Amino acid sequence: MRSVSKLDLRTFELRARSIYPEPSVRRKLLVLGLYERFLEEKGFEPSVESLSAWIDELIEEGYSSSTVRAYAYDVLSYFDLMMIEVDDRKLKLLKKRLPPAGAGKVDYLTDEEVSKLIINTVNPVRKLIYSIMYSYARRLGEVLALTWNDIDLERGTITFRILKKRREERATYEVEPWIKEMMLKYRDFLGKDRLFEITGRAVEMGFKRDCVRAGIEPRGRRLRVHILRHSRITSLRERGVPLDVVSKYLARHSRFDTTVQFYLGSSAESISRIPRAGEVLGFVRRA
Repeated sequence: MRSVSKLDLRTFELRARSIYPEPSVRRKLLVLGLYERFLEEKGFEPSVESLSAWIDELIEEGYSSSTVRAYAYDVLSYFDLMMIEVDDRKLKLLKKRLPPAGAGKVDYLTDEEVSKLIINTVNPVRKLIYSIMYSYARRLGEVLALTWNDIDLERGTITFRILKKRREERATYEVEPWIKEMMLKYRDFLGKDRLFEITGRAVEMGFKRDCVRAGIEPRGRRLRVHILRHSRITSLRERGVPLDVVSKYLARHSRFDTTVQFYLGSSAESISRIPRAGEVLGFVRRA
């Protein structure tokens, strides 16, 4: 792979601080860090073309339309401040193809389908990725970013880094016993630093094959791995878990108009009533 010129984040930060408020600068730097990682993985240079390819990947990984738009404009602000020459025609085409806010239909798998998927997935790495995504309603990028420092098997916790529009947020959950068992069982297949040394594209391609193996038919649904997040949230809603608890504790939506009145308080008692994924899928018995 050919060498890629790094983003000059230090110079960008100095210039951005004279224009944008501090929270916006921090958010832009986080987004640019993700874009830079994409450039390094693909061997691309900063450009409208590479930004367009990154947008395609974000959409494929299930990022919301509003998040994709925000990320795109953060990168475009880098092009502007760093005076990177941009073809106006390509820029117009890029903006036209950005997903409109609120676009998209939520597809989901039933509890039975998720259980069949996990049981019938032969590849241990993908099996664990699916299990974690479903259990904690996480996005693929958040799961692939996990390192062993985010896992505390002694205390039984798992911590995800969730990138919001204005900040990076950490979300810590209990490691369900069946997830812990899989981590220990498949440790030899996992990375030394990051848990998963696999690309998002490879997971998506494997997911389609695993769905076929499990006998899961599309039936008008887009069978991409992000459907596991929607499936967990839908399952909890159907089981009567308060929607504000689902939104705030698991989905971690920035705004509750994605669900409803997001910032309602979530008591410890409400959180304790969230069924464990292992119970829902029949992998462990209910207490």
